[in-house]
Amino acid sequence: MLGGYNRDAKLLIAANAAGQLFLQFSIFIMPFYLSALGYGMDQMGIFFSIQTFVGGVFFLFAGQVSLKLGYKKTLILGAFLGLLGRVLQVLAINFYVLALGFFLVGANMGIRQPNFYALLSEEVGEKLRHHAFSISFGIGTILNAVGVLIAGFAPNFLIETFGITSELAYRLVIALALLQFALVIPVLIIISDVPVKNPHINWRKELVVKILKFSLPSAMIGLGAGITIPYMSLYFNLRFGQTLAVISGVFFAQQLVMGFGSFVLPKLVDRIGPVKTIAVFQSIAALLFGVFPSIGLFLLAAAIYIIRSILMNIVWPINDAFMMGFFTTEEKATAAGIRRAFSTFMRGLGNYIGGILFSLSLSYPFYTTATLYVTATLIFYLFFARYNKV
Repeated sequence: MLGGYNRDAKLLIAANAAGQLFLQFSIFIMPFYLSALGYGMDQMGIFFSIQTFVGGVFFLFAGQVSLKLGYKKTLILGAFLGLLGRVLQVLAINFYVLALGFFLVGANMGIRQPNFYALLSEEVGEKLRHHAFSISFGIGTILNAVGVLIAGFAPNFLIETFGITSELAYRLVIALALLQFALVIPVLIIISDVPVKNPHINWRKELVVKILKFSLPSAMIGLGAGITIPYMSLYFNLRFGQTLAVISGVFFAQQLVMGFGSFVLPKLVDRIGPVKTIAVFQSIAALLFGVFPSIGLFLLAAAIYIIRSILMNIVWPINDAFMMGFFTTEEKATAAGIRRAFSTFMRGLGNYIGGILFSLSLSYPFYTTATLYVTATLIFYLFFARYNKV
């Protein structure tokens, strides 16, 4: 599966997989951890907003940092910021220490993602790019699913086995996320960097237009996702009365199937091209979300949600790989960062809009998201259909 890659590409994929496994310890457990510490929903909103906003800001500057330091040093810088942020979250001395922890974790997110894909793109070359991005996504997603299960069952196991408080149990599970950096940082230290030949970007009109063409559909999808996705576990609870344990099983199945599906997706891309693959998958996903509110059976709704999520998300590595082909070595991280910044900021706006819509109806958010997805997919296809190489 990884036979055609050099050592550094394999190490980067392994490091990303480790990060995805331990990422779920923090994402899934964090609301419960903060609640056990005595923080209310309003304070949680402040913490999560800080992380999201800071991540979006650092997305904008991630490329500029790597032009000065190189991809390798920038990724190491991001990893140390993330490590310090997690340590502060584990310590949780007070509100301000926690807020700083979320700030640093957001900075790591913004620095890491664009530069990881830019460096991996350079390591594997154009011919293997779609394959490498899909394989990395697939392995990471499978481990992400494992993380969901571990994070869901570990606290109760610690409480029942050792008789500790829920606060300490959640704190210990959050602390496990520190293992991510014990694996990732050594990998980043031993890999080789790709030299940056030109430390400056020529901000010509053509470059700006290309970045905006990729950013506009991503921003619309980010807005749509922000409206519905954060509220899905609550939706299943309110609509069908399901417990958190049952709901976590839905998300585990989604991540697991999507991970394995990523391994075969490059073959479809080779057959019909990246643009058609992205457009077809996202269109079907949008239509499924459009009919989702009318489903009255939990198992059917869960199945449709899993299929929709897989179709929508499985093509993102194909989208990322396709985008990398339009930019030079010096431009890749900046272009990817700007696109992710657009998506992140709009996702944050969607969180606010989604709260309003869900307070009015359990159906309105899904119709709105489906409309945004369809519109974004049409725009993407119109922009890039002529580049659909098979």
